Amino acid sequence: MKTKFLSLALIGALAFTSCQSDINSEDPQEVNDIQESLKEKKHDVNKWHDEPFFIDGGLKLHEPGFFQGALANCDTYAHYEGGKNLTVLQNSPQSYHGEVDVTSIAINDQLNICGTLSVNKNVVVNYGGIFNLGGEMIAEGDVKVNHNGHLVIEGKVVIKGDLVLNDGALVRFLGTESAIEVLGKTKINKNVTFEGEFNDVSNKIK
Repeated sequence: MKTKFLSLALIGALAFTSCQSDINSEDPQEVNDIQESLKEKKHDVNKWHDEPFFIDGGLKLHEPGFFQGALANCDTYAHYEGGKNLTVLQNSPQSYHGEVDVTSIAINDQLNICGTLSVNKNVVVNYGGIFNLGGEMIAEGDVKVNHNGHLVIEGKVVIKGDLVLNDGALVRFLGTESAIEVLGKTKINKNVTFEGEFNDVSNKIK
């Protein structure tokens, strides 16, 4: 019985070795190709991810050159892989595309985002800060733009908290399909500037 088992084991080992030898010796490139195909491929920042996003009119959000201004090259922006609190410090502008899900946003320089943005709490654009948003944003908390802060929207924004625009703030809408809806209160101080066409869904701005 032991002799029979050892014979079968020996035959199996020889067959496995022969098979491995054939692959490695005859076509080593084939092995490399298989190994490479099994590796996880990281996102190429120069390509859109596969999920199609659309806005009114059926236009693809991820068509290169779709957006205007600072977002015209957003197909080259990387995906956001930072923490839950997205803070943009002075002299450190940041740009992202794709799906961004964070707890809060504080902007002291320039932040460019194109894609879909979810903010669980507040968005604050501080003095001299610029927030260029293309696509869709849902803010569960307040959105506040302080003196000399700019909020530039090309897409749709839903604010479940309050919209607070302090003295000297600027809100610019790009394109012809941009819209904003404020479910909370709207607090607009003096010398606030609105530019561009937009749909005031909640009728709390115009």
